[in-house]
Amino acid sequence: MDWRKNRIAVGAMAFFALLALTLWAVNSRDRRPTGSGEIPSIEIDKDAITALEITRPAGEPVMLSSVDGTWRVTAPVDAAADQNNVESALNRLSDLRLTRIAATKPENYARLQVDDANAVQVIVKGGEDTLARLMVGKYGNGMTMIRIDDRPEVFGVSGSLRYAFDRELKAWRDRKVVSVEAATVQAIRFESPKGTFHFQREGDGWTALEGQEALGDFDPKQVTGNLSTVARLTASDFAPEETSEARAGLTEPQATVTMTLADNPNPIVLELGAPTEQAGELYLRRKGEPTIYVVSQYLADRLQPDAKAFETPVAPPAPPPAGPATPPGAQPQPQLPPEVMRQLQEQIRAQQAQPE
Repeated sequence: MDWRKNRIAVGAMAFFALLALTLWAVNSRDRRPTGSGEIPSIEIDKDAITALEITRPAGEPVMLSSVDGTWRVTAPVDAAADQNNVESALNRLSDLRLTRIAATKPENYARLQVDDANAVQVIVKGGEDTLARLMVGKYGNGMTMIRIDDRPEVFGVSGSLRYAFDRELKAWRDRKVVSVEAATVQAIRFESPKGTFHFQREGDGWTALEGQEALGDFDPKQVTGNLSTVARLTASDFAPEETSEARAGLTEPQATVTMTLADNPNPIVLELGAPTEQAGELYLRRKGEPTIYVVSQYLADRLQPDAKAFETPVAPPAPPPAGPATPPGAQPQPQLPPEVMRQLQEQIRAQQAQPE
């Protein structure tokens, strides 16, 4: 081939080959980390952590601080913290291990939810020092995406890290209204428009001190069942800080529950207030404490039982006995007409649906 006759074609081929090589080099460079390309190690000493500042997307920062060895929420409110949720967050930080580099270019941040608009931002403090700044992103395929401090890379860590930090303020607060052992309760008194019922423990059972005349077939086990709810009562939320005692209906509570504990002269008194703006919720307060809680309608009903709540439950009707099996060789009994069978089934369902 006369190269002089085909020099244009040869030049074009060389140009495109050089262009392809250049593009490959650029793409390879873009795929490589801007740092060393090595996965760094990160170690956060759980015992050295004194505070966590956590900011959810479009939310206000929540500050958790260790105060005299106990974790508290210190911003935006000052309140007791849920120790289990704080412990879960601390454990995830101490177990943090980077397993891979997922991306290096900022245009990938939003897709991996590690940008300012989508990440859960966690600042880990140790005294006056900042131990780590994390941008916790999306979880998928058994891995959570995160950015660390000022590094440009997006790293993958094993497991779901985000769930431990992506919590509402109420989840960081201690929602336990009462947490006592039911066996230590010596007496419990329910007072509401549905009646006043006062029970005192006697051995393994209960004796009615008030409300006896309203009780029919009294069942002490039902007292134990109600007590188990009250002794471990957990709220679903907290009233807004600006909620007044009058608005919460606690100047004149609609119901009260009083528990007397063994070797404790100060009883625990729960006061049930008015409904909240949200349907199916009511305000609640432990007398003598400033916190106003929110509880579900179900728990509110358990706090204001009527007489039937302490009676032996009516057993449901027994199902009709099954017919005898047809002996071998015998002629089968004629079947009931479908219309009669449907009527019998409807009668049985109606009996079972009747209230106890």
